[in-house]
Amino acid sequence: MLGHLKSAVLLLCVGVFIAACNQTSLAYRNLDWIIPWRVNQYLDLDSQQKAWLKPQVQAHLGWHCSTELPRYVAWLQRAQELLQQPHPDAGLLEAHMLEAEQAFHAVVQQTNTTTVALLGGLRAEQVERLYARMDKDNLEDQKEFLEPPVATQIKERAERLEKRLRPWFGSLNDAQRKRVGEWASERREQNHQWLENRARWQAEFRAALDARGEVDFPERMSRVLESRRGTPDDEAEQAYRESRQAMAGLLSDLLATADDKQRMQASERLASLQTDLAGQICSDQA
Repeated sequence: MLGHLKSAVLLLCVGVFIAACNQTSLAYRNLDWIIPWRVNQYLDLDSQQKAWLKPQVQAHLGWHCSTELPRYVAWLQRAQELLQQPHPDAGLLEAHMLEAEQAFHAVVQQTNTTTVALLGGLRAEQVERLYARMDKDNLEDQKEFLEPPVATQIKERAERLEKRLRPWFGSLNDAQRKRVGEWASERREQNHQWLENRARWQAEFRAALDARGEVDFPERMSRVLESRRGTPDDEAEQAYRESRQAMAGLLSDLLATADDKQRMQASERLASLQTDLAGQICSDQA
């Protein structure tokens, strides 16, 4: 939900739909209606706001398909090259993950003006409904991810990751399941850190939105939107770096223990995704 708010035109949904939908090209082609629909789920836009948002979305999508998609296709090609290595270096995998983060940040920066303008024009009742939905989501996530005993959190974390890995590797072998279990156990406080970071960001987001009538609102909200985890905090930043490094190490080890069938499945999935995205690249519309 935070990813949706941090870029109100929801180009970040590209990643969600790519990961969740086998028909990547179909999902991407329909972002022009998916994005406003998702925005409206949280902001309850009126007809005037929807009419204003529509051309903004079209302009952002034009920028995205002509400028960003070629970068994604190149990124996927480099992922294919890493996949061919018997035991990809964890440092190289982490660098590849950082590239994806930079792509996320580019979208946020590109859409910031639209996001800020949309948020700045919200009426009081729209903001109240937004906050109520944020509170509802927070309560549900706390119940699901924080209230269970730590041992249960670890077990469910491993199960969630195995489910995400299955489309890429198929069934994991014993060594891979053991490594996933170790990773899940090592990240024992991850749920707490994640929700704590989100609470910090939401507090900053609400403070900025509540001051939308102030002269400095555009600049203030822009800073909030560009900060994915709230105002930089040394401890939080260190925890995030460690989490990223742990994931890179895990992926490195999973690939090192993958058999030929698993590597072929991952390679074919990457190739399919690359082909789908390449087919959506459009000429520069600027």
